[in-house]
Amino acid sequence: MSSEIHVAVPGGTEILRFAKTVRVGRADTNAIVLNDDVVSGEHLELRNTGGGWEILDLGSTNGTFIDGERVTHAALGALTAVRLGPGGPKLHLTIPGLSARDATRKLGTLDIADRYLAAEAPEGMSPRTGLIRQVFQQRREQETNSWVKRTRHLRIAVVLLVVLAAGAGGMAVWQARRARALRAAAGDVFYTMKSLELDVRRLEAAAGPDRSIQERRTRLEAQYDDLLKTLGIYSDRTPEDVKLIYRTVHRLGESEANVPKGFVDEVRKYIKRWDAAQLRTSVARANAQRLGPQVSDIMLQHHLPREFFYLALQESNFDPKAIGPSTRFGVPKGMWQIIPPTGQAYGLKLGPLRGERLFDPTDERHNVAKSTTAAARYLEDIYTTDAQASGLLVMASYNMGETRLLKLIRSLPESPAQRNFWALLAKHRREIPAETYNYVFRVFSAAVICANPKLFGFDFEPPLGPLPDAPTAAAATK
Repeated sequence: MSSEIHVAVPGGTEILRFAKTVRVGRADTNAIVLNDDVVSGEHLELRNTGGGWEILDLGSTNGTFIDGERVTHAALGALTAVRLGPGGPKLHLTIPGLSARDATRKLGTLDIADRYLAAEAPEGMSPRTGLIRQVFQQRREQETNSWVKRTRHLRIAVVLLVVLAAGAGGMAVWQARRARALRAAAGDVFYTMKSLELDVRRLEAAAGPDRSIQERRTRLEAQYDDLLKTLGIYSDRTPEDVKLIYRTVHRLGESEANVPKGFVDEVRKYIKRWDAAQLRTSVARANAQRLGPQVSDIMLQHHLPREFFYLALQESNFDPKAIGPSTRFGVPKGMWQIIPPTGQAYGLKLGPLRGERLFDPTDERHNVAKSTTAAARYLEDIYTTDAQASGLLVMASYNMGETRLLKLIRSLPESPAQRNFWALLAKHRREIPAETYNYVFRVFSAAVICANPKLFGFDFEPPLGPLPDAPTAAAATK
């Protein structure tokens, strides 16, 4: 079998002979160059397989055709006619040494086609043949022109789609970056306000109110509210329960813009876990004694979020006579489950039954007003010092004990932006007991439910009254 392939090109005066793989196309880098609009830069390859030859289309725009059928890969026989694109130039390929019978059969068909379709007119052409050739050539020109136009339109459409896709992708990337930048800016403004809040507390304790600091905080509040509007955190598309979760986050000393991924879903999970009967009974007890307004007023007097009221729900189900299990620090008692050392440290008088798991009416831990004031002073000390105005950190400290949690908290930088519940979880999740983790989320989820009970299917009145409408920075401790 011959290892050569002979190629006749349109308009060529000689047969081209190749023993190695050869490429055909419109680009000058090809061994066979065909200058035609329907031919791609690198259109096809004639490949020597060692035992014969094959043709391979190189992903051309307009295709490669053998006997009118588009092919991408085919073995070549003794004699093959290959057209590049509909109505495009035709190559005549001969492989010497293959079956002569096959070559003769192919050649007869090619002779007829060449008579009517070849670029050069055959010798001794009859008028009828000339007329048929003219019709074929006109038809080919029309098909070629139509194909070229369709190809150009297709190319333009593809380019436009690519440009639009690139633009949309670029816009999406830009919007994502802008959203991240806005969230970061909002967080910075919020935690700057929290730092100012702590400074104001210290200054007021030493020298009274400072009007300039209050004015600066008011400007920061306006900037923060504008950023929240731009981010659309409280937009019409935000589900109502998510809005409540964000507002509760804000009121407990964290920025809505910095809520970590998964927090909202975790809160929703804890909302569903609440025992409906327990919550209704506890809230009914609180509403019957008007504990909400009384506790809320005391919390606000100590510049604390009124949502700390729900610590008492978790501690005692709002029962002022509650008595807890004995601990190494003594028996916790009252609505806030205050242990004897803490009660004494914050000015409460303990009764003679302080060490017994019995109700003692003389023990001020059972007195709502006095025990709530002691609890508020205790919470305020944590809130304004190590917790850096993070309400969620205060909750964790109240459950775990500030001395046990203090080492973990103090491992975080001393600033509201970096010392908060999110940062504590990120760095010390394994060291935080499951009881404390559950405690924080139960208190938080209860605050969310009780802000709008009907939204979650409850028919009781909110113990603290309606939540202020405006989700502003100023509302954090009001």
